[in-house]
Amino acid sequence: MAQPASRSPRLPLNGFARLAAVTTVLCLILVALGGAVRAFEAGLACPTWPGCFTAGDFLPARDFHVWLEHSHRLLAGAVGLLIAAQLGWALLRYRDRPAIVWSAVLAAVAVIVQAGLGALVVLHLLRAELVTAHLGMAMTVVACLLYITVHATLPPRHHRAAAPDLRLARVCLAVAALTFVQILVGGHVTGVGAGLVFVDRPLLGVTALTPMETESQWFNVGHRILAGVLVLAVLWLVREARAAGAAGWLRRLPAIAAGLVLLQVVIGVVNLATGTASLVVIAHLTVASWIWVALALQTILAYRQAPGHEMPAASPDALVMAGSRS
Repeated sequence: MAQPASRSPRLPLNGFARLAAVTTVLCLILVALGGAVRAFEAGLACPTWPGCFTAGDFLPARDFHVWLEHSHRLLAGAVGLLIAAQLGWALLRYRDRPAIVWSAVLAAVAVIVQAGLGALVVLHLLRAELVTAHLGMAMTVVACLLYITVHATLPPRHHRAAAPDLRLARVCLAVAALTFVQILVGGHVTGVGAGLVFVDRPLLGVTALTPMETESQWFNVGHRILAGVLVLAVLWLVREARAAGAAGWLRRLPAIAAGLVLLQVVIGVVNLATGTASLVVIAHLTVASWIWVALALQTILAYRQAPGHEMPAASPDALVMAGSRS
């Protein structure tokens, strides 16, 4: 029987780790705000970019839809500046931690691509494929920020005692990848206006199938099927974590993800019952981002703490030096 995974020592929470954590939270708020923009059909309230009505118009008229869209852009700009600051900090102080430096570089590249996609979404009048890519890139940025936060909080690993047992980590990765695909499919369902296809058949795709002819029908039913598969996948992950003797967050996160997935299924049903009411749509995307956070974080921790890895003993001097990096 597998032994419980030991808890990793934590470094003092320095300024860099706090910056990564705050940026992650703001990125999740940005995702929820983007969901509100879509739910209230405010995506074209500001018809140009980066300004609202002209390229340099950053103080648009006081209209709810305009301010909703414009607030989304302003928060996106703030997140971009924080990620740029994070990259500079990593290059100056963490050159001896390649995992932090390269993930900070990837986050910076991803947020630039994200900004470009945001511009294309507006200029191409909310084209569904671009909206889906925009959502997927947002999840990529969140994953990068989580990776940076974890590695800035835990001490570096210099070598391995033995070949690591990566079974749990690989299961985590598979379930996280499935979640990412489901988020993309769900985003595309909204993008092509397929949310209310087969609204009178809520169990279609779960207990029965029907011939499908249009893109909207395929994506709607596919999203339902993937939801059922994801429920089974997170329950499998909970079982694997227990079988591996995981402890701490490695044991708690799969249970949290399972609870969020079940909540998400309920919200999906309410979505149909309310005709995709705006607040329910926002909740659906917000909870999806939380599921992604739980599973991405679980994957990062599982690979880092896989049995067989040897954690270096962090000396008091090393901890003090790491804590002073702020």
